[in-house]
Amino acid sequence: MALPEAAFLGTRITKKMLNDSASLNGIALSAQEKKLISDVIQSIEWRYTLKPDTVNIAAWVTDQLDYAEVALLHVRLKPQPTASDNQQHTSFTKLATLLHKLIPYPLLVVAEQGEAVALSLADKRINQADKTKWVVEQVYHTPWFSPHHLSGEQQVFLLDFSLKNAATLHYYALYQDLIAMLIALQTSGISGRYLAKNQALQQVQAVAHSAQPSLGASVADQSNSEKVALLKQLASLEAQLNAIRNKLKKETQMNIKMQLNVEARQLKLTMADIKAQL
Repeated sequence: MALPEAAFLGTRITKKMLNDSASLNGIALSAQEKKLISDVIQSIEWRYTLKPDTVNIAAWVTDQLDYAEVALLHVRLKPQPTASDNQQHTSFTKLATLLHKLIPYPLLVVAEQGEAVALSLADKRINQADKTKWVVEQVYHTPWFSPHHLSGEQQVFLLDFSLKNAATLHYYALYQDLIAMLIALQTSGISGRYLAKNQALQQVQAVAHSAQPSLGASVADQSNSEKVALLKQLASLEAQLNAIRNKLKKETQMNIKMQLNVEARQLKLTMADIKAQL
């Protein structure tokens, strides 16, 4: 991310500190969460802290949001030689989600396992019932990036995911831009293209001088919440389509099969419309 040396912290976070943080914040860890801490983590380092004193970007603090600083955690995971790729990624996503819950700062989690790297961010807000606590609203993860097996979209994402391409108005705007980049990577798996943040800004600006906005510009102008809503809707429709396909395999009555095919076609049309918006 090309972070300045002034932002370097390099403070080790022990497993005991994570357990103590849970106790101090009144968070009852489940047996599975305790196992994540003890069995999955090899080491955690609070590597960088982004705040007005270290990077010249303003804090953003309201009644519901506290983005006075952003912490970058480097997490090294223990080797899991017998685990599948999906199992290893599940361990990462569960651990990252737990860290977002335990550490009361906006976090950028950089996880490393062998040569592979994955990232995680999360939308958080201040708990209105208890201002000393945070509520994690949405967590975002990347897949594992292997230096020897990067897709074209992943290569563009890793070039794009930089402080210089994020907003500098204040830390909330910066963090939301980083989230937008993770969402863009996820949508690239559907659309077949990664819309880089700096390219998106250029397209939005071009629309202001064009009588015919392009699809790319409308996509770039969507908020993070709008894109997440579309992705959730698409996932729900895919689940419905899979359920219909399973019914078709078992159904013997022709009239019911015809009706199921009509429903499947309608779902595909709706899904195609959503994909066009991504």
